[in-house]
Amino acid sequence: MMASFKITLIYVLAGIIWIVWSNEFAEYFFANYSKDSIDFIKSIDGVVFVLITGALLYFLIQRQYKYLGDKVQELEKVNQTLEEERVQSDNAKKQLDQFILVASFDLADPVRQSHGFLELFIRKNKDKLPQNSIDFLQLTLDNFLKIKAVLSDLVTFSQLSENPHKQELVNMEEVFEKVVHLNSKKIKEGSLELKIEPLLEVMGDFKQLIQLFDQLIANAIKFKDATRPLNIEISSTVSDEFCTLEVKDNGRGIPPENLESVFYILKRYDYGFVKRGSGMGLAICKKIVEGSGGKIWVESTLGSGSVFYVQLKKK
Repeated sequence: MMASFKITLIYVLAGIIWIVWSNEFAEYFFANYSKDSIDFIKSIDGVVFVLITGALLYFLIQRQYKYLGDKVQELEKVNQTLEEERVQSDNAKKQLDQFILVASFDLADPVRQSHGFLELFIRKNKDKLPQNSIDFLQLTLDNFLKIKAVLSDLVTFSQLSENPHKQELVNMEEVFEKVVHLNSKKIKEGSLELKIEPLLEVMGDFKQLIQLFDQLIANAIKFKDATRPLNIEISSTVSDEFCTLEVKDNGRGIPPENLESVFYILKRYDYGFVKRGSGMGLAICKKIVEGSGGKIWVESTLGSGSVFYVQLKKK
């Protein structure tokens, strides 16, 4: 824009100067010529003006093209660098996921064996050891169970990258039929009330979406407020390209400083003395949603509850 303005300004100024003083220039520079020659020169001043301004414009445009060409080369170099960094980042991410997968499988077997041996030892020596020793061994046994849960979730997390699923239209009514079935025991026991509004189809993988919303409900159950019954409401809103599903609970809520970090891998919160779970559940949810081309976030009021938003493509 600035270059166009400069060229136009120069062209206009040159035109004004030529119109006003071209005759005076001709008489001054060609004073020794005959009157007929000077009159002829004055008659072709328009042609001369076009030639001079044309040469000036050519010079300015060539200069601008050179400037733009240099900028394009700089942008190409920057894009090439960004592409190389993206490829390196993707490769590093794949290697990390592969390492997590292999390490989890390698650790799973010795953890399972150690857990089995310890469980057998406790069973056979329960009457021979003092109670405080049994309690200590039982605590170790519980820690083995937590390690197994973490390893299992790490495998699940890595497999989401290793085995991407085909995206297709999924009926969310059918998804929540499966989710309700998975939580039917808790619902019958009265530990939670689940209200589901009519839902639309979204793009995703059927099994992964069941895993996603089952995890969100499990998270609400894990952090429910013990002073009141747990209520979970499922609803949705629609925009031009996306359907946003909402999972609202009246649980304990999340502090504002943790609203983003709850989706980080191996992050666990309980606001008490005991940290529950593997710290992988919401990280798996985030990976499922982003793998479907959507996004997930949470809004919460501490002491009142949370709303998890899952935005997925409609088609």
